[in-house]
Amino acid sequence: FREKAIMTTRNWLPDESLVLVVAGSVVARKEAEENHRYVCQNRRSFRPSKWIAFYADGQIDLYAEIDGPPEDDVALGRPDEDKNSVFRLINLRTIGPIVNDQSRDGRAVGWTFGHRYTQIDKLLKAKRTSELTD
Repeated sequence: FREKAIMTTRNWLPDESLVLVVAGSVVARKEAEENHRYVCQNRRSFRPSKWIAFYADGQIDLYAEIDGPPEDDVALGRPDEDKNSVFRLINLRTIGPIVNDQSRDGRAVGWTFGHRYTQIDKLLKAKRTSELTD
């Protein structure tokens, strides 16, 4: 995809220890690996974070450093398509995997369906998602 004009950039003073964990698909993870970016719905609200990690298929196995503020109003394809927010990523690294061990009434449940936050020190040590929360 070719990116069109970047219209707006947010004020973004990231918490150096905060990790934004996004529920992604194989597509989001592949986009991060191949194009060093995370693409989401335009102007999606996030707490300013230094790090991003990808939760998919019941595990976290990739994280990266967020390189600056997300860019809003980005047209990735044809001009008539919806605009997106784009996070630029650097220093992508594999981790774990950190396996989801959350359950309710004896049934496995997703650790997140949108996004959650954790601390980088917890992410680097964890083996299970229960170790990522306070």
